[in-house]
Amino acid sequence: MNVTIDRDGCIECGACADVCPKVFVVENGEKARIADEYQQDSPASGAVSDEELMKCTKQAADDCPVDVISTE
Repeated sequence: MNVTIDRDGCIECGACADVCPKVFVVENGEKARIADEYQQDSPASGAVSDEELMKCTKQAADDCPVDVISTE
């Protein structure tokens, strides 16, 4: 599953990292990014294939208060 963060719209709330800390990282007042292990072309895009990680990634997208995380 591919995951993308619209980092321009990120408000750094950390909800994604709270729900799925293995995939999403929010630290030092920076915008959310995909964890290095799952990044593809940039900190804003990545891919996960593990079933549990896909579940929490989708949950993080659903819980994002500004809807900047997309999955496909």
